Amino acid sequence: MDLKGAFLKTAAVVWMILLFGTWIYVDAGYAGSTLSFSEVPGGSMGAFVGAMIITIAGWRVIGNLQYQHEADQWREVGQQAGLQPTGSGSPPKLTGTVDGRTVTARFEKHQVSGSEEGGGRLVTFTFADAELAGPADEGLVVGTAGERVRAHNGVGTLDFDDLYETASAAGLVAAETEDLVLVGTSSAVVEAVVDGLSGRALHAIRDLQIVSAGDASGMVAEWAEARNDQMEGVGSSLAEHPVDNLVELVPGDAATVTVETKAAIQDGDELRRFAEGTVAIADAFEDASGAESGF
Repeated sequence: MDLKGAFLKTAAVVWMILLFGTWIYVDAGYAGSTLSFSEVPGGSMGAFVGAMIITIAGWRVIGNLQYQHEADQWREVGQQAGLQPTGSGSPPKLTGTVDGRTVTARFEKHQVSGSEEGGGRLVTFTFADAELAGPADEGLVVGTAGERVRAHNGVGTLDFDDLYETASAAGLVAAETEDLVLVGTSSAVVEAVVDGLSGRALHAIRDLQIVSAGDASGMVAEWAEARNDQMEGVGSSLAEHPVDNLVELVPGDAATVTVETKAAIQDGDELRRFAEGTVAIADAFEDASGAESGF
């Protein structure tokens, strides 16, 4: 149990209660003549504004302590998983060799808006990048059926059901297995990633957001352009798919396989399995990306 993390979260609430509880106590006259706001510039309202300023300052200090604590935890989890901190950032990226392939893990916190997660809440997203031998011409994305990936910073939503149902119009290959949707530039990569160790790794990922392999962003851009042309051809009044925004939703680059999950990984064994699963997907994708196969 993370006692320090729980203490810091509780401290932020207690700090606010103490300050405003004191203000209410004094303002209501319970402190008698011993303590009053008569000497405070602005009286009661001035004291209230001062309490707000002190509360916000305290929250910032506690927030910085929480952030540093999470960074320290992340380093420790990385060491347990056989990954080492790299760079000067905080929290750092964790890098190491897993099953012969270079893997980098990181996490980010983003404000989730709308009805998702109740709205207005910070959610942790964890990423793992497995390096390929070089930039791939093929591309592939994997997501959860019935789900959408929303932009963390910006505008755009990638609807996996829409992508699956209209992939063929852009010359892409789509498949669905249990609760996952796979769309790729060829049947070879889709078939390879959905089967064997890679397939088992995909289904083992907790709270999967998106998997991108190779030139996934280029593939999504081609699909979006094809969808825009299709809707324009039938005189649709729907807004066009914003190509640039959709491309930004795809993590990684053409020389990596990237897995994004909406989960905070705080255990070394889980992070190691997450990295190994990403490598299994990368191995399957890379082995198939130069081959053709009937799906």
